[in-house]
Amino acid sequence: MAAQDVFRKGDLVEAFYQMPAPEDLGRERVDMIGDRWILCSAPILGNNRPRIGWTQRWLPAVVVEATEASEADEQEVRCRWELRQWYDWATGDHIEVTTDPHALVHEVGAHMVRRRSADAWKIPKTCNWNSNVLYPRCGTEMAVGGCEVAVSFIVFQWGAAKIGVQYDSHSWGASEGSTVSNRFIQKFFQDAVIPKYQCDYEVLTVFIQHSDEFAGISPEFLASLCRGRSVCALYFLWPIQGYQSYGEKLPTAAAYVTAEPFYALVSRMEASGIPTRWPHPVQLWKLLTSKDWISQLCSSWQFQIPVTTRVSKALVLVDPPKAALMALSALRVLQRARREAWKATHSDWSEGESELVVKLGYSYEAADVRMVKPETLAEAMYCLVTQPNYTNDCVYVQERVRTVHLEARCFVLNGEVVEALFTRFARIDCNGYVRDYEKSAKNEASQGQGQVEEEPLKWLLNDKAAFEDAMLQMRRLSRLWHLWLLAQSAEPTVSVRIDYLVERVGLGRAEVWTCEVGEQGYSMEGIDPALVFKAVVDTV
Repeated sequence: MAAQDVFRKGDLVEAFYQMPAPEDLGRERVDMIGDRWILCSAPILGNNRPRIGWTQRWLPAVVVEATEASEADEQEVRCRWELRQWYDWATGDHIEVTTDPHALVHEVGAHMVRRRSADAWKIPKTCNWNSNVLYPRCGTEMAVGGCEVAVSFIVFQWGAAKIGVQYDSHSWGASEGSTVSNRFIQKFFQDAVIPKYQCDYEVLTVFIQHSDEFAGISPEFLASLCRGRSVCALYFLWPIQGYQSYGEKLPTAAAYVTAEPFYALVSRMEASGIPTRWPHPVQLWKLLTSKDWISQLCSSWQFQIPVTTRVSKALVLVDPPKAALMALSALRVLQRARREAWKATHSDWSEGESELVVKLGYSYEAADVRMVKPETLAEAMYCLVTQPNYTNDCVYVQERVRTVHLEARCFVLNGEVVEALFTRFARIDCNGYVRDYEKSAKNEASQGQGQVEEEPLKWLLNDKAAFEDAMLQMRRLSRLWHLWLLAQSAEPTVSVRIDYLVERVGLGRAEVWTCEVGEQGYSMEGIDPALVFKAVVDTV
């Protein structure tokens, strides 16, 4: 085993920089100056938007102080960065605003410091470091170079600090956070990238404040900054069909971006040879987020999707009652066809009865899903399509499963169901929105012995045979969905979360319906995120 380098004051080194990612219990903190510095190649990348800079990378530095090396303790090294184009990603301020002579001093363990690579860097000459002057500007550091690494990750994440990412830890999980949060991104690298690559990678981050920024981003320029033997992109944003509002006027929720310019950017990135590793290739990603698959596949009965029809926005606006009648008529025709070609189901409507679900595509966290009766269908459709800043061109109307005894959130990894979280609706408000749900507690003992979990079984009236029937159907459906995903993308899909609705319809019998096929970006409450992260990194 090679001996660990010992560093001394004045040594020319490279240190691995990792930007901290502070947040506080589902409400990201953006008020701590000093935790947001990114290294930019030129001022325009740091003080204009989008702000683009290095958040993890080997960078040139000079050792200013080091503890004595010993066998028992790792040497601690304080070094001063030699590059000066550091900007606050939230404000665009240059690091000189701190007037702190130690702002460019970085303290790190010796395992993240190494001798300077020969011929890797071309550092512009600047004034000598002096605590009595402001930090000297160098006009650009575009040609400084860099060290070759195994992988360059180009990360797109939310960058509007005044509209901070917030999430409910009950829904998203306390340890990982929502899939657009700094906590989640940090966990991705800690759990999967670092164990595989150690420090043999770099991260160039694009901080997005507004959807108008996508049009000006050059994939070729981003790739030219990278030194990885392979380059890939990770997108931690939520595309919506809507105009993203900005500033004080009805601000859009954090990380929601307008789908059209965003997907155009992703397509340009892929056309430049930069594959999408999170969440999916663009053609599959658009299909899943749009929810078009629901109406396209509901008449392929083997997928067990509640019958669904799409109603155009124009029809809803011109004549809401007529739109409602046409939706009901279409669903009755689809139900009749299902009975004739497949089988009768417990959710089929009898004469004079119907219960419905109304929903929008490009929507998250069930924000635009309502459960309604026929008499309120017109009003529900109209309210959904006329929400401020929404540009959805249609609304989905779906038969409602008669009685949902439980929901099974099945985590599918490389085509296999590896975990499931069982929930049920706890409260539906007067407007038909699901406001609360119950989660089953994990019972490690029963899992280890292959036994049925206590709460889901209780929700199915303690009918073990019905539970086993439901599980059998869900495994079969998940294999079918895996085949469908292969048809949409020849590169195997790493993971999805498939939500099934389960109704006990008789002794020992259950009906299972596909409710949602969620893209990577689903809540990982119920599975160890590291399993998914490692599988994603294995595709790089």
